[in-house]
Amino acid sequence: MQSNTLRGHVRKFFCVAVVSVALAACAGTPKDAAEDVYDPFEPVNRVFFDFNIFLDKTVLRPVTRFYVNVVPEGFRITLHNILEVLNTPIVATNHLLQGNVDGFMHTLGRATFNLAGGAGLMDVAGDKAPFKDEDFGQTMAVWGAPDGPYLVLPFFGPSNVRDAIGTGVDSAAEPVGILVGEFGSDLTSYLFSGSKLTATVLDKRSRILGQLEELEKTSLDFYATIRSLYQQKRRDDIRNGDSSEPLPIPEITFERDDSVPRQIPAPTPTKASFTPN
Repeated sequence: MQSNTLRGHVRKFFCVAVVSVALAACAGTPKDAAEDVYDPFEPVNRVFFDFNIFLDKTVLRPVTRFYVNVVPEGFRITLHNILEVLNTPIVATNHLLQGNVDGFMHTLGRATFNLAGGAGLMDVAGDKAPFKDEDFGQTMAVWGAPDGPYLVLPFFGPSNVRDAIGTGVDSAAEPVGILVGEFGSDLTSYLFSGSKLTATVLDKRSRILGQLEELEKTSLDFYATIRSLYQQKRRDDIRNGDSSEPLPIPEITFERDDSVPRQIPAPTPTKASFTPN
């Protein structure tokens, strides 16, 4: 019975993935907005933006500051490492869906090394095998789906049609969450999802504590600044820091290319995300 349900989840994931690519492609960005952010819903987006900033100032920012000041750094690093291990199945799957077999193997190797050497609590691999995050929004972009209109989502912050769909697919298809739901009670599933979401928000927000406030002070139009930074960051994420040339449609192959050095690339500097929440 459980096996049939798991197969149902897998079929549902691939159906949602195919429909998502089609929907994002239909919500394409006009040609004259290739360089500028396509923001036809700006009046509504600004309302949600102000709402998110209000929540950040009144709730999230004080809680995050308390978290940083009270919780020891070692525990915060451990929590970050645990979250990375939990996200490994989704990240590895998106590498594979993009035709990036090297990235897929790199992600699995890093997670295996950290689990074996540090029980998932320590980043044993470190800079020798840096974490390479991928999500379904990036996967859809690699397969040709355009951004679509810029969106500001209540509670979640900056996004666009493609990335919003990608976030939904990643959340629905998370293997660890599915397993917890299959073999545990509904209460266990809700507790796991809520705890993971809370920990993720605290972890991400703590890493830009102070940066967002400083950016707000120096920006003439904070909304426009965040919008521009989000688009720049997503373009950089999609191209993995490479050139701005159009992305090729990937070909999945397991054949070794002897012309490419088989060594772990040097780590690239981590760019701060300025997501309001």
